[in-house]
Amino acid sequence: MKPISAPNDAPLHIWVVTQYYPPEPGAPSARLSGLARHWKSAGHNPTILTAIPNHPNGIVPEDYCSKPSYFTEEMSGIPVRRHSLYIAPNKGKFRRVLSMVSFAASVLFYNLFTPRGEKPDVVMASSPSFFCVFSGWLLARRYGAKFVFEVRDLWPAIFLQMGILQRGFIYRVLEGMEMFLYRRADAIVTVTQSFAHQIAARGIKPSKLWVVFNGVADDNITEAQSAREHATTIRGKLGLSPLAKVILYIGNHGEAQALGQIIDAARLMIKRTDVVFAFVGQGADKEKLEAYARGVPNVRFFPSVPAGDVWGYYAMADINLVCLKNIPDFNMFIPSKMFEIMAAKSCAVACLRGEGAEIMVSSGSALVTPPEEADKLAAALTVLLDDPDRRAEMAESGHTFVKQHFLHSRLAAQYVGLFEKLRDKKTTPKNLPPQPLSKA
Repeated sequence: MKPISAPNDAPLHIWVVTQYYPPEPGAPSARLSGLARHWKSAGHNPTILTAIPNHPNGIVPEDYCSKPSYFTEEMSGIPVRRHSLYIAPNKGKFRRVLSMVSFAASVLFYNLFTPRGEKPDVVMASSPSFFCVFSGWLLARRYGAKFVFEVRDLWPAIFLQMGILQRGFIYRVLEGMEMFLYRRADAIVTVTQSFAHQIAARGIKPSKLWVVFNGVADDNITEAQSAREHATTIRGKLGLSPLAKVILYIGNHGEAQALGQIIDAARLMIKRTDVVFAFVGQGADKEKLEAYARGVPNVRFFPSVPAGDVWGYYAMADINLVCLKNIPDFNMFIPSKMFEIMAAKSCAVACLRGEGAEIMVSSGSALVTPPEEADKLAAALTVLLDDPDRRAEMAESGHTFVKQHFLHSRLAAQYVGLFEKLRDKKTTPKNLPPQPLSKA
């Protein structure tokens, strides 16, 4: 391998293209805003190219309703360029695709021919939508910047296994878009090792591939601990008894999570009158889940909460849940919720296989069961409900683990190392860098 010369100390100008950004909730918003804050504090100059907030319910917050179709605001000292788009809730196919396409077009319209501020050194575009990644590639070409493709989901292959798409013309077009962007990226950053190996197996040079995991913001650790003081208040607000044992799922209620498995487990545990299964959040499947849970007295549904409030909810639960659908490609996924639960110093039961399950086992913070096997989920929950000392030990173990391996400060530094190497052309990125944790 070539020796690495002394790095260029000039600040990096980083453009991040992402449809989702705070105040919107969710993993992309939390990840990219957390990384950007650390880039800024390290002396670099990130600029966010994102949408008018409306995710996940398709409702624009009141503070943004009177804003123009394009404007710039400052968040944590970072310029955030807001672009108009077709507003749609996170359900249905056609309207969601139209929303993604309109955002991609808006980003190009306002940035391709009218540069504002410093020319970027790097343009990083984050999936799952390919359309805004195309916009990122074109902007990088326009300004002579390096193009980094951040892969959060393996589109479109995952749609086949979920039954959303069938092999045919549309699938071939999406697959062609995917491979086009892989080949033209200066670097591809995935959020799991499995994604990187899968992409390499399809003929993409391993030298392009880097892994930067999801994680939690450093200040989330402090927020999570402060929020524990409000756990009793939250229970009262939700009408949950202080004596109840609460099993919590908080987050997106979508097809990928297969939350029916939790309701099935609740049915198996219906004689446990001291237990409440609480669902907090929104999503395309929420109405269907509420209908499925009718007549199950130990299941309660609640609306979504602001991102900053989730820590108190994690803390008030006796056990938190992480779930994915039982399909092979989900063995490559690592739900970011795992790291939030660890940061909140809570224990979990994870219905996962593959890389996510390995991390949960390594952390010591969770019992792992196969996805969509409700009887095994119910058995694991019963074991932990009746052993408060074990729950406390698991919570402490996960808290230590996430601080050691998955803080945004560590992950942002990995990204900066890649950006500097691309800009300065000092060396080729290392081939599939090892994940920063010890496997069990």
